[in-house]
Amino acid sequence: MGEADEAGGRLIAGRYRLRAPLGAGGMGEVWEGYDERLGGRRVVVKMMLDERPTELWPAAEALEIRRERFLREVRTTAAIEHLGIPAVYDAGVSGGRLFIAMQLLHGREVQTVIDETDHETEPFPVARAAAIGAQIASVLDEVHRQDVVHRDVKPSNLMLTPGGIVKVLDFGVASLLGSGDNPRLTQVGMTVGTPPYMSPEQTLGNSVGPTSDVYALACVLHEVLTGRPPFAESASRSHQWHHIHSAPPRIRAARPDVPEEIESLLVAMLAKEPDDRPGAADVYERLLPFASRPAGPGVPPDLADLDPCLPFLRPLGGRLRRRAPAAPAPPAPALTEREISEIGERVEALLNDDLFVEAFDVLEDARARAGDAPLGNEMSFRLATAKFIAGRHTEAAALFTEVGAYFTDRYGPDDPDAQVARYYLAQCRDEMGDVSGATAAFQDVAGAAFDPADTAAVERYFDALASLMRLHAVARRPDLLAGTAQVMRDAVQRYRPDDAAEMLAELDAYLARLARLLDVGR
Repeated sequence: MGEADEAGGRLIAGRYRLRAPLGAGGMGEVWEGYDERLGGRRVVVKMMLDERPTELWPAAEALEIRRERFLREVRTTAAIEHLGIPAVYDAGVSGGRLFIAMQLLHGREVQTVIDETDHETEPFPVARAAAIGAQIASVLDEVHRQDVVHRDVKPSNLMLTPGGIVKVLDFGVASLLGSGDNPRLTQVGMTVGTPPYMSPEQTLGNSVGPTSDVYALACVLHEVLTGRPPFAESASRSHQWHHIHSAPPRIRAARPDVPEEIESLLVAMLAKEPDDRPGAADVYERLLPFASRPAGPGVPPDLADLDPCLPFLRPLGGRLRRRAPAAPAPPAPALTEREISEIGERVEALLNDDLFVEAFDVLEDARARAGDAPLGNEMSFRLATAKFIAGRHTEAAALFTEVGAYFTDRYGPDDPDAQVARYYLAQCRDEMGDVSGATAAFQDVAGAAFDPADTAAVERYFDALASLMRLHAVARRPDLLAGTAQVMRDAVQRYRPDDAAEMLAELDAYLARLARLLDVGR
């Protein structure tokens, strides 16, 4: 299957650690994973399925066709640079199987958005549908300029991602036009595509061109706006029959709020003859005025960051983005004691190798499976520590705040774990450049009661005082600096009498450096 099967997942090509399967199709299987050579960056790894002889084609011919089609997706996708096409990072052979490493996308399939829309009472806004169509048309215009036809544009091959960007997926059945060194990769009489979205020429198994994708896009837009493709299959009439014989439906019969200009455009895009359809660039231009209009209120919270109008209304962003929440997964079995131990060992190894993203995911999964509040809080504490080590101080601060509140509520403010959480919260705020927040947090640490026999607690206390002195110097508060320095002198005599002379000398040197800092800028 891969080069290695380990507790952390299969390792592909010596660098891609497979984490979880995302799906499988006729050509291959898809995994979420990490690129361990680049710090654990999340990736998607597509691999060809194991090859078996078929009854339809000779085994050698079938294998060659499948491999060529798989490699064509690599060449096609990697060669086209467009925001609406996922990036290809790598390709090769591992364990005798072809693989592609690609950009991991977050968001929601357009098919899912269609399925979750109440098309009777709250239909999908026209502006958002136009924005989806315009973005897809932009991608198609670019690929058509590269003599590529996608041939399988459908809602499940389209994804809304954070920021409202629509990504066009799966170029595995794309057709490269006018290229003598790329023979047709289908057999005579075979058709490629998905019936509800196939153009008449595609349905008949004839050659396809750029406007075949335009036809499919019209079918997608009709479904986005009404909840169903333009042609409905019945016992006597298939999708294919309708594509060849039925006149394009008038969408305003189902959606009177759709502008006449869009209805006319869809009818043109669904023309039976390829030459009678507009090109992708024309579709983009005609949808653009509608895409750049606000879609109105009532955006579901989980779709707010996936609004396809955003790129047209706010081209360079300008607001904080939050990843859309993933669909809830079925509950996993609670962690066992053995698993807790293994998680600790694995996270430690990942952090030692600077594979931070993978360590975060292991701990996030552990939190989800904790089963009870104490264990969940322990995993949150570990995750906060991992974020701190990785330099993700804003995220770590939020987690340390949560953890500290839990320990304080449960055991009181002087609980050792609560103190540790508050100490690292102060460190995070200091690293974030939040002088006032860090000062307040270190004062909280320095003011808490602790066991003098607890060496770690004493070290945290001294470090909090030293940090406070530095922050007072930064804030140009010599009065507070002098007061904290005196507290430090008293603490040295009380808690470190045997080392007092050396520590006080170090304190004097430290104060001298801070005095120079106070003088800067005067």
